[in-house]
Amino acid sequence: MDIQTILDYQSLDFEKVKINRQLAKSDEYVRYTRANEATKKSVDNVAKMSTRAAQLFAKAEEIAAQFEAASKEYDEIAGAAEGLEQDLKRAEFYDKSLESLSGKLEQLEKEASAVATELSALSKDGEAEIASANKNAALAKSCKGKVDELKAQFATKLDEISAKQRELEEKADPQLLSIYRNARKQVKSFPVIVALRDEKLCGCGIELSGAELGKLKDGEPFVTCPTCGRLVYKPQQ
Repeated sequence: MDIQTILDYQSLDFEKVKINRQLAKSDEYVRYTRANEATKKSVDNVAKMSTRAAQLFAKAEEIAAQFEAASKEYDEIAGAAEGLEQDLKRAEFYDKSLESLSGKLEQLEKEASAVATELSALSKDGEAEIASANKNAALAKSCKGKVDELKAQFATKLDEISAKQRELEEKADPQLLSIYRNARKQVKSFPVIVALRDEKLCGCGIELSGAELGKLKDGEPFVTCPTCGRLVYKPQQ
């Protein structure tokens, strides 16, 4: 099997990776990417704040309803307690009820104050996030033109490389090409295919097992390194 064609194909893949890295490291692209990420983060934060604000408004309505009900009950009991100085038991019962309701009303006031404080903080933070999102969106927009120019320049180079790869695809062994492409999806760093080192080592420095080495000696084009996932081949002497 012609491994060299696959190695040449891999080299072209690596050229693509280097070109894309060059684009990704360019100042304009970095600013553009960071501005977009910052915009998305601010938008996400505003969405979370909106959700929390809706929860707080619902809680405020619930507190208001409870406060109104407790106030009404307090007024009713206070009215019923008038003129009960001679009925000590009933007067004591009403006093305790009023004391309990007074405590409840006080607690509801504290809860309402906490809700109002958090809503006020959310409003300020939301305004800051919206301002940040607008600022970063404007920055991304200002960078986009230059980024598009760079992409167009790199696209020409990438198209040239792809054309060369298509020529190799016509010559390559379909089985080997399929093996390489599958490995390419799994192995994130180059090279994906590495030569056997010192008759026993993968490119990552791991010693291959006797069974794996035996497959290469028996004519298998590649074995997969169990550690790094790279394809290992035995160079022709």
